[in-house]
Amino acid sequence: MKLAEISIRRPVFAVMLIGSLVVFGLISIPRLGLDLFPRVEFPMVTVTTVLEGAAPETVEREVSQVLEESINTIEGIHTLRSVSSDSLSLLFVEFELEYSAQQKAQEVRDKVAAVRGDLPRDIEPPVVDRVDPDAAPILAVMLAGPVSIRTLSEFADKRIKPRLERIPGVGSVRLVGHRPREIRIWIDPIRLAGYALSVDDVLAALQREHVELPGGRIETPQHEYAVKTKGKLESAELFGNIVVVERAGRVVHLRDVATVEDGMAEERTISYLNGRRGVALLVRRQSGENTVAVADAVRAELGEIRKDLPPGYEMVVAMDLSRFIRSAIRDVAVDLAWGALFASVVVLLFLRNVRTTVIAAIAIPSSLVASFVFFYFFGFTLNTMTLMALSLSVGMLIDDAIVVIENVYRHMERGEPPAEAASRGTAEIGLAVVATTLGVCAVFVPIAFLRGVVGRFFREFGLVATCAVLTSMLVALSLTPMLCARFLRADKEQSLFFRILEAGYARLEAGYRRVLAWGLRHRWAVVALAVASMAGGVAVARMIPIDFLLVEDRSEFNVWLKLPLGSTIEQTHRAVRMLEDELQGYPEVRAVFSTIGGGVKKRINEASLYVQLVHKSQRRRSQMQLMAHLRRRIRELGLPVEDYAVEEVPLISFPGARSTQLMYTIRGPSIEQLHLYAQSLLSRLQERGGYADLTLSYETGKPEIALEIARERAADLGVPALQIGRTIATLLAGLKATSYEEKGERYDVRVQVRPEFRDDPSKLDLLRVRAPSGALVPLRNLVTPRVGTGPMEIDRENRARAITIYGNLQGKSAGEADREILATGRELGIGGEYDLHAIGPSERLGETVGAVR
Repeated sequence: MKLAEISIRRPVFAVMLIGSLVVFGLISIPRLGLDLFPRVEFPMVTVTTVLEGAAPETVEREVSQVLEESINTIEGIHTLRSVSSDSLSLLFVEFELEYSAQQKAQEVRDKVAAVRGDLPRDIEPPVVDRVDPDAAPILAVMLAGPVSIRTLSEFADKRIKPRLERIPGVGSVRLVGHRPREIRIWIDPIRLAGYALSVDDVLAALQREHVELPGGRIETPQHEYAVKTKGKLESAELFGNIVVVERAGRVVHLRDVATVEDGMAEERTISYLNGRRGVALLVRRQSGENTVAVADAVRAELGEIRKDLPPGYEMVVAMDLSRFIRSAIRDVAVDLAWGALFASVVVLLFLRNVRTTVIAAIAIPSSLVASFVFFYFFGFTLNTMTLMALSLSVGMLIDDAIVVIENVYRHMERGEPPAEAASRGTAEIGLAVVATTLGVCAVFVPIAFLRGVVGRFFREFGLVATCAVLTSMLVALSLTPMLCARFLRADKEQSLFFRILEAGYARLEAGYRRVLAWGLRHRWAVVALAVASMAGGVAVARMIPIDFLLVEDRSEFNVWLKLPLGSTIEQTHRAVRMLEDELQGYPEVRAVFSTIGGGVKKRINEASLYVQLVHKSQRRRSQMQLMAHLRRRIRELGLPVEDYAVEEVPLISFPGARSTQLMYTIRGPSIEQLHLYAQSLLSRLQERGGYADLTLSYETGKPEIALEIARERAADLGVPALQIGRTIATLLAGLKATSYEEKGERYDVRVQVRPEFRDDPSKLDLLRVRAPSGALVPLRNLVTPRVGTGPMEIDRENRARAITIYGNLQGKSAGEADREILATGRELGIGGEYDLHAIGPSERLGETVGAVR
C-alpha cells in the first residue's frame, strides 16, 4: 500500500492527484454533448430510385428486382428489404454490425453502377446513401404570413433555408407544405391535334430554342474574348413566342397550342400549425453531431432571422426533439444528486460522526466529477445510459472509503496516533478494497462487450460504471487515508444522538447474532432456503414483463391517418382539420403540427399529426391516457379514414419506414397466400385484445387505369411502346422539359396536359402519338384502357415477397405479445416456405433478452 503511505506523508501530493482529476472533470463537463442515447451506428444503406409515372408492379420488376440481384452478392448482408410504390423504389440493405457502414455503402454504389445499363433509361440516377438513425428531423420550423403560398415558399427556400444550412452541425433542411415556383406549359390536346403536332414536337422546340452553349473564344493581339451563345429566354412570358414548327411559311408558336403560366408546382404536400397554413422547414443534424447543441444553434439563428422578417410574417418552432432530451437528462442528473445526498445521510446515521461522514462523502463528488475526464477522452456524451451508470455507481463510490475509514477509526480507538492509524488501517484493508473494486469491475466490464445492438447501447454504461468505481478506489487509497490522518479524531465522549442510535444498533446486532447462530446450527435448512429463493426468483422472473424500451410520458405523440386509396389531397385535408378541431379542445394540448404528403413516399392520402402536450405536472391525464382516449374518439368522430394509429414519437427512425412497437413480417413466394396469412393473424390479434393500431403494409384496391398496348396495331403503324409510354407520361404525369433562370435562381419548366383534359378517363382519346412516318395516331388506336385496381406498395425481404404487420401495445408487454404472436402464427400454419419473424423494435427485444440471459 505504497500509495496510501505516500499520500499520508505527502498530503499535497494526494490533494493534487485527486484535485487534478476533479479539475479536468470540471473542464470536460461543458465540452460534453447532451443526447438521449449513446451514439449507435447501424451499417445500413439505402438505394432510392425514381421512375416517374411507373406502377408498383413495374417498379418492382424493372428496378427493385434488378438492384436486389446485384446487391445480394455483397458479403455480410443481414437483411435486404425493398419497397416498390408509385414511381419509387426504396431498398434497405442492413449489414452485420461488425462491418463498416462507409465501406459497405461504397460496395453498394459499385454494384448499382454495374447494373445501371439494365435499368430503364427514364429513371433518375439511383441515390445510394448510408442510413443514420439520428437523421430524423430534430426541429420543425413553421413559417406563416399574409402572402400567397408561392411567395411564402419562395421566401422559405431562398432566404431562410440557406441560413439554417450554414449552421455548423446542420445536415439538411427539407421543406414540407411548400409549392415552389414553376413555369407550367399547359398543353391543349385539341389545338395540338389541330396543328398536326405531337407533344414530342413541343419538347423538341423547348430543347432547341431555350439553350445556352459555349461558343469558344476569339483571340486578338491585345485580348482574348470568351464567346457565349445567349439562347436562353430571359423572361417567362417569352416562352409563348417559341416557334414549334414552320410549315409553308406559317409559323406555329408555343402559345398557339399551349398556355404558358408562371405558376406553382402541383399541390402534393400541405403543412399546418394549430390550424394555420404555412411552410415547414424540417432540420436534420449531421451524422455524429449532438442533438441539443445543434438545436441550440438553430434556435439562436432563428432569433436573428426573426429580426429580418417582413411585417406580418411569423416563424415558430413547431417541433423540438431536444426538449425531451434536456428534460430526461435533467431528471437523471437530479436523481443522481439526490442519490449522493441520501448516501451521505445513510453514512452519517451509521458512522454517527460528522468528520467521518464528510471524509467518506468526499469520495462521491470526487469520483463522479473525475469520471467526466473519461467521458471526454472516450468521446462519450451525457445521455441516459452514462448518467444511469453514474447513478447506479453512487452507492458503490462510497463503499471503499467507508471500509478504510472504519478500519482507521478502529485503530484510533485503540489509542494509536492518527498518522499511524491511517497507515496501518489502510494497509490491513487495502487488499480487500482492491479485491472488492475489481469484483465490481468484473460485473460491469462484460456489459461493455455485449454483442449486437444491445451491446452498442450498453457499451458506455459498462465503461462509465467501471471508470467510476476505479476512481473511487484511487480516492479511497490516497485522499481518504490522508484526510483520516489529518482530520479524523476518535470521540471519547459520545453525544446523545450517538447513544440513542447505538442502543438500536446493539439490539440489531444481537438479533443478527441469534439468526446467525441458528443458521450455523441448521446449515442444510439455510442451503435449502437459498435454493428455494433462487428457484422462486427464476419463476417470478418469467412473469416480469419484458420490453425493449420503457414507455415514458414525453408530453408528445404522433397521430397517423390513412384515407382510402385514391383519395384526393382535399379529402385528406378535411379529415385532418376535423381531428385538429378535436385536439384543440383538449386543455392538455399545447400545439398540433400537421403534414400531408410529407414523407419519403409523398402519399397524399396519408397525414401525420405531431401533438405536443403541456408538461405532465400541469395536466391530470397522462400521455398514455390521452392516446387511448384519442383512439376511441377517432372511431366516434366518424373520420373517413381507412387506417389510423396513435403512437409514440420514435426515438430512432429510418427514412421511408414506420416505427411502431410491434413489427412482424410474413415472407413467402405467393402474395395472395401472404395476404391471407396476414389478414388471419391480424384478425386473431384484434380478437385477443391488448393491441392497438394494427395495420398491414400491403394495400390493394388502388383505382387505376391499365393501358394495354395493342401490339399488332402499334407494329402496323410503326409506333414503338416506348413512344406511347413517353407521350402518356409527359402529358398526364408532367415532364420537366428544361429549366428557367432568373436573378441567379433556377426554376423547372414542366410540360403537362391542361387539368380539364385529365379529369375523365374517356378524355384519353384526345391524346395523339406521332408515328415514325410522321402521321399522328390517336391513342385509342394503340391502347385498350381497362379500369381496375392494383397494389399501392409491394414489399420484399431477402428477395421474396413480404407483408409487414404494424401495431402498438395497449395494456400488454412486448415480451408477452412476442410469444403470443409467434404462437398464433404456428396455429395458423405459417411455416415451411412462409416465415413469420420480428423486425425493428420487436427484433431488438429478442436481442435484448438474449444478451441479458
